Amino acid sequence: MKIISIALLVVLGCGLAVFAAAAPAQGQNGVVIVYASRYGSTAKTAEWIAEGMAGKATVVSAGEAGDLGGYEKIILGSGIYNDKLHVDMAAFLEKQGAEVQEKLIALFVVCGAPPDQAGPYLEMFAEKCQAKPLLARVFNGWMKKELLSPEDYKGLENYYKSVNQPFENYDSTEKAKCFEFGKEILAVLGEMK
Repeated sequence: MKIISIALLVVLGCGLAVFAAAAPAQGQNGVVIVYASRYGSTAKTAEWIAEGMAGKATVVSAGEAGDLGGYEKIILGSGIYNDKLHVDMAAFLEKQGAEVQEKLIALFVVCGAPPDQAGPYLEMFAEKCQAKPLLARVFNGWMKKELLSPEDYKGLENYYKSVNQPFENYDSTEKAKCFEFGKEILAVLGEMK
Protein backbone atom coordinates (compact mmCIF):
# COMPACT_ATOMS: atom_id res chain seq x y z
CA MET A 1 0.00 0.00 0.00
CA LYS A 2 2.84 2.37 0.87
CA ILE A 3 4.50 1.71 -2.51
CA ILE A 4 1.25 2.42 -4.38
CA SER A 5 0.79 5.69 -2.47
CA ILE A 6 4.31 6.80 -3.27
CA ALA A 7 3.88 5.86 -6.93
CA LEU A 8 0.62 7.80 -7.09
CA LEU A 9 2.29 10.88 -5.59
CA VAL A 10 5.11 10.66 -8.13
CA VAL A 11 2.64 10.38 -11.04
CA LEU A 12 0.56 13.29 -9.72
CA GLY A 13 3.70 15.36 -9.17
CA CYS A 14 4.86 14.76 -12.75
CA GLY A 15 1.41 15.70 -14.06
CA LEU A 16 1.43 18.93 -12.08
CA ALA A 17 4.93 19.74 -13.34
CA VAL A 18 3.80 19.35 -16.96
CA PHE A 19 0.70 21.49 -16.29
CA ALA A 20 2.83 24.15 -14.57
CA ALA A 21 5.17 24.34 -17.56
CA ALA A 22 2.27 25.33 -19.82
CA ALA A 23 0.38 27.63 -17.44
CA PRO A 24 1.37 31.18 -16.46
CA ALA A 25 3.20 31.33 -13.15
CA GLN A 26 1.68 33.14 -10.20
CA GLY A 27 2.27 36.88 -10.43
CA GLN A 28 3.20 36.85 -14.12
CA ASN A 29 1.35 38.83 -16.73
CA GLY A 30 0.52 35.93 -18.98
CA VAL A 31 3.32 36.22 -21.56
CA VAL A 32 5.00 33.13 -22.99
CA ILE A 33 8.10 32.82 -25.15
CA VAL A 34 7.85 29.70 -27.32
CA TYR A 35 11.12 28.79 -29.02
CA ALA A 36 12.56 26.04 -31.22
CA SER A 37 16.28 25.36 -30.96
CA ARG A 38 18.48 22.68 -32.47
CA TYR A 39 21.76 23.23 -30.66
CA GLY A 40 20.84 25.61 -27.85
CA SER A 41 21.57 29.15 -29.02
CA THR A 42 17.89 29.93 -29.69
CA ALA A 43 16.97 28.50 -26.28
CA LYS A 44 19.61 30.70 -24.63
CA THR A 45 18.38 33.73 -26.61
CA ALA A 46 14.82 33.10 -25.37
CA GLU A 47 16.06 32.91 -21.77
CA TRP A 48 17.97 36.18 -22.13
CA ILE A 49 14.93 37.93 -23.65
CA ALA A 50 12.87 36.72 -20.67
CA GLU A 51 15.54 38.13 -18.32
CA GLY A 52 15.17 41.47 -20.10
CA MET A 53 11.45 41.26 -19.38
CA ALA A 54 12.25 41.13 -15.66
CA GLY A 55 10.75 37.69 -15.16
CA LYS A 56 7.41 38.61 -16.76
CA ALA A 57 7.54 35.77 -19.32
CA THR A 58 7.52 32.00 -19.17
CA VAL A 59 9.93 30.26 -21.57
CA VAL A 60 8.91 26.95 -23.16
CA SER A 61 10.16 24.94 -26.13
CA ALA A 62 7.82 24.55 -29.09
CA GLY A 63 8.02 20.78 -28.79
CA GLU A 64 6.74 20.92 -25.20
CA ALA A 65 4.26 23.78 -25.50
CA GLY A 66 0.83 22.65 -24.41
CA ASP A 67 -2.34 24.69 -24.11
CA LEU A 68 -1.43 28.37 -24.21
CA GLY A 69 -4.95 29.60 -23.48
CA GLY A 70 -3.90 31.15 -20.16
CA TYR A 71 -1.43 33.49 -21.82
CA GLU A 72 -2.41 36.95 -22.99
CA LYS A 73 0.55 37.41 -25.34
CA ILE A 74 2.92 35.12 -27.23
CA ILE A 75 6.49 35.69 -28.38
CA LEU A 76 7.93 33.21 -30.87
CA GLY A 77 11.56 32.41 -31.63
CA SER A 78 13.10 29.94 -34.03
CA GLY A 79 16.47 28.89 -35.24
CA ILE A 80 16.87 28.97 -39.02
CA TYR A 81 18.22 25.86 -40.71
CA ASN A 82 18.69 25.59 -44.47
CA ASP A 83 16.60 28.75 -44.89
CA LYS A 84 13.65 27.24 -42.97
CA LEU A 85 12.15 27.46 -39.52
CA HIS A 86 13.08 24.73 -37.04
CA VAL A 87 10.81 21.70 -37.59
CA ASP A 88 9.39 22.00 -34.04
CA MET A 89 8.32 25.60 -34.71
CA ALA A 90 6.73 24.64 -38.02
CA ALA A 91 4.81 21.84 -36.26
CA PHE A 92 3.80 24.20 -33.44
CA LEU A 93 2.42 26.73 -35.93
CA GLU A 94 0.58 23.99 -37.80
CA LYS A 95 -1.10 22.92 -34.57
CA GLN A 96 -1.62 26.25 -32.76
CA GLY A 97 -1.34 28.85 -35.51
CA ALA A 98 -4.85 30.25 -35.07
CA GLU A 99 -4.21 30.94 -31.38
CA VAL A 100 -0.88 32.60 -32.20
CA GLN A 101 -2.46 35.01 -34.72
CA GLU A 102 -4.51 36.71 -32.03
CA LYS A 103 -1.81 36.89 -29.35
CA LEU A 104 1.50 37.35 -31.20
CA ILE A 105 3.42 40.38 -30.02
CA ALA A 106 7.00 39.63 -31.10
CA LEU A 107 9.13 37.30 -33.23
CA PHE A 108 12.82 36.55 -33.29
CA VAL A 109 15.08 34.31 -35.31
CA VAL A 110 18.57 33.05 -34.59
CA CYS A 111 20.77 32.32 -37.57
CA GLY A 112 24.27 32.54 -38.99
CA ALA A 113 23.43 35.31 -41.45
CA PRO A 114 24.34 38.88 -40.52
CA PRO A 115 21.29 40.54 -38.91
CA ASP A 116 21.13 43.21 -41.62
CA GLN A 117 20.77 40.44 -44.26
CA ALA A 118 18.34 38.18 -42.39
CA GLY A 119 15.16 40.24 -42.79
CA PRO A 120 13.64 37.69 -45.20
CA TYR A 121 13.70 35.10 -42.39
CA LEU A 122 11.55 37.36 -40.19
CA GLU A 123 9.17 37.95 -43.10
CA MET A 124 8.92 34.19 -43.73
CA PHE A 125 8.27 33.58 -40.01
CA ALA A 126 5.53 36.25 -39.84
CA GLU A 127 3.94 34.83 -42.98
CA LYS A 128 3.89 31.33 -41.44
CA CYS A 129 2.21 32.84 -38.36
CA GLN A 130 -0.26 34.70 -40.58
CA ALA A 131 0.26 37.69 -38.30
CA LYS A 132 2.28 40.87 -38.13
CA PRO A 133 4.10 41.20 -34.82
CA LEU A 134 4.69 44.59 -33.23
CA LEU A 135 8.38 43.75 -32.76
CA ALA A 136 10.79 41.47 -34.63
CA ARG A 137 14.51 40.89 -34.29
CA VAL A 138 17.36 38.81 -35.71
CA PHE A 139 20.06 37.43 -33.43
CA ASN A 140 23.21 35.47 -34.15
CA GLY A 141 23.85 32.13 -32.52
CA TRP A 142 26.73 29.77 -31.98
CA MET A 143 28.23 26.74 -33.61
CA LYS A 144 29.74 24.16 -31.34
CA LYS A 145 31.08 21.32 -33.47
CA GLU A 146 30.87 18.87 -30.58
CA LEU A 147 27.07 19.33 -30.50
CA LEU A 148 26.47 18.79 -34.21
CA SER A 149 24.78 15.68 -35.54
CA PRO A 150 27.00 13.68 -37.92
CA GLU A 151 24.87 14.86 -40.85
CA ASP A 152 25.11 18.54 -39.84
CA TYR A 153 28.81 18.21 -39.12
CA LYS A 154 29.54 16.83 -42.60
CA GLY A 155 27.28 19.38 -44.31
CA LEU A 156 28.86 22.33 -42.53
CA GLU A 157 32.37 20.99 -43.02
CA ASN A 158 31.70 20.77 -46.77
CA TYR A 159 30.13 24.24 -46.82
CA TYR A 160 33.10 25.89 -45.10
CA LYS A 161 35.50 24.11 -47.48
CA SER A 162 33.48 25.34 -50.48
CA VAL A 163 33.73 28.97 -49.32
CA ASN A 164 37.38 28.55 -48.32
CA GLN A 165 36.71 29.40 -44.66
CA PRO A 166 37.90 27.57 -41.54
CA PHE A 167 35.38 25.20 -39.97
CA GLU A 168 35.67 26.39 -36.36
CA ASN A 169 33.49 26.84 -33.31
CA TYR A 170 32.08 30.30 -32.83
CA ASP A 171 29.78 32.05 -30.40
CA SER A 172 28.18 35.20 -31.81
CA THR A 173 25.39 35.40 -29.23
CA GLU A 174 24.94 38.77 -27.55
CA LYS A 175 23.19 38.69 -24.21
CA ALA A 176 22.97 42.48 -24.01
CA LYS A 177 21.03 42.72 -27.31
CA CYS A 178 18.65 39.95 -26.21
CA PHE A 179 18.16 41.69 -22.87
CA GLU A 180 17.39 44.99 -24.66
CA PHE A 181 14.83 43.28 -26.90
CA GLY A 182 13.14 41.93 -23.78
CA LYS A 183 12.99 45.46 -22.36
CA GLU A 184 11.48 46.74 -25.62
CA ILE A 185 8.80 44.05 -25.47
CA LEU A 186 8.07 44.93 -21.85
CA ALA A 187 7.71 48.63 -22.78
CA VAL A 188 5.24 47.78 -25.58
CA LEU A 189 3.24 45.59 -23.19
CA GLY A 190 3.12 48.51 -20.74
CA GLU A 191 1.81 50.83 -23.46
CA MET A 192 -0.93 48.33 -24.33
CA LYS A 193 -2.42 48.44 -20.82
